[in-house]
Amino acid sequence: MDFEDFKFSLTEYELDETVPEIDIDFPNRIGPTYRGEIELPGKTGAGLLTEWTEFSGGEICSLLVVDPEAFLKAPELDNIEVNGYNVKELIMVAYRRLNIVRLS
Repeated sequence: MDFEDFKFSLTEYELDETVPEIDIDFPNRIGPTYRGEIELPGKTGAGLLTEWTEFSGGEICSLLVVDPEAFLKAPELDNIEVNGYNVKELIMVAYRRLNIVRLS
């Protein structure tokens, strides 16, 4: 799968600077966005914030993966998809692009 038009960055979670965050911008990210969240099963310590193209939904144009290591380690999150993309696969692409071996 080609992720050439995706943008990946490593940042810190805005509510706790000790927690890493991977930001994933989809190719459809343009203009203002509106924040949301996807509820995840279990108590993994990971979080998945979204940015939408429209106030009450629209398309998800950006993902903010809070504590990507916790996300990758949680088997209950294996099948989480956004816009038809598996989130764990997107995290691994981000790791390769950003030359990240491990965050914790």
